[in-house]
Amino acid sequence: MRIAKAIHYLKGRGKLPFLVTDLTDIKYITGFDGSNAYLVIGSGEAVLISDGRYAEYATSILGDGCRFLLQKQHPFSAICESIKIMKSDTLFFNGNDISFGFFSKLQESAPGYKLIEGGDEIGLLRMRKEPEELAVIEHAVRITDDCTEHLSRMIKAGMTEWDVSVEIENFYRTHGCRSTSFDSIVASGNGSSMPHYIPSMTKRINEGETCMIDMGCLYEGYNSDLTRTFFISRINEEMRIVYDIVLQAQLKAIAAVRPGITTGDLDAVARTHIENAGFGAMFGHSLGHGVGLNIHEEPSVRKGGDTVLEPGMVITIEPGIYIPGKGGVRIEDIVAVTGDGCRILTGYPKEMKIIG
Repeated sequence: MRIAKAIHYLKGRGKLPFLVTDLTDIKYITGFDGSNAYLVIGSGEAVLISDGRYAEYATSILGDGCRFLLQKQHPFSAICESIKIMKSDTLFFNGNDISFGFFSKLQESAPGYKLIEGGDEIGLLRMRKEPEELAVIEHAVRITDDCTEHLSRMIKAGMTEWDVSVEIENFYRTHGCRSTSFDSIVASGNGSSMPHYIPSMTKRINEGETCMIDMGCLYEGYNSDLTRTFFISRINEEMRIVYDIVLQAQLKAIAAVRPGITTGDLDAVARTHIENAGFGAMFGHSLGHGVGLNIHEEPSVRKGGDTVLEPGMVITIEPGIYIPGKGGVRIEDIVAVTGDGCRILTGYPKEMKIIG
């Protein structure tokens, strides 16, 4: 459990007691992995709230510093009881994680209490990965590297995008993963010009096309993320030029990763290279994002971002160029910020490769 860590962090931020409603945040702090829970963190202890389905399980995993409180009907009375245990008349919460209806009912159930929007504090706490977390992420990345190598040998012209998507799912599930991190992207030909393309069940991968594959796995609760763009049977000359531009932009951005740089400045490294090559309008998404218990989490590596990178953060670097009606290229790796730069976790090569 990370109760003491969370208390220390929130105390330093002046935001106790704090109501945590996001299940991933609750899992990070307590280890609880169920479908219904609320966590109230006070200055000396925390209270985990859940219903009778999880009473025995929750009690069995909670250690010192966190007590279990049964949710008998709706959670609001239990949350109010937790505030009383904390002997406080104030409760902070992350407004992005609750609905207006939830807030209204909580306010109605807790007259006289101050409910204060406290921001995504647990998300910020999760940005810096502990060595144990990093080790699991690295294992997930290695499985994804292996899956990419497998795909590079099995993809042939004439296969459907759906065939490849199913193969990705099968590979992960037969190599120790619960599932894919997200619905895999297998985008061939013109489809690769759409960054979040949905694989077609009928579109066949043809000779001379690019095939962009974006995928990741969920391993022991943590995610991986990788994108590679392959050439099928032969290289399309226009896409060869685009590929080289994207690759150089990515290499420059990785070289710039270090403690102290802002996410906005890092995004600008890759974006400027692509703009100078004349393709700025065709790189419309952020350079990257944090990866951990969620496939997309803080920090967001985006244009104008002001988060300062610190050792222990794990982010993707994934520039792309997408030409409508022709195709696109994206290259993505996961890197871990170190004391003086970064370490690339992804091992699969990213030089131009012809397959199929």
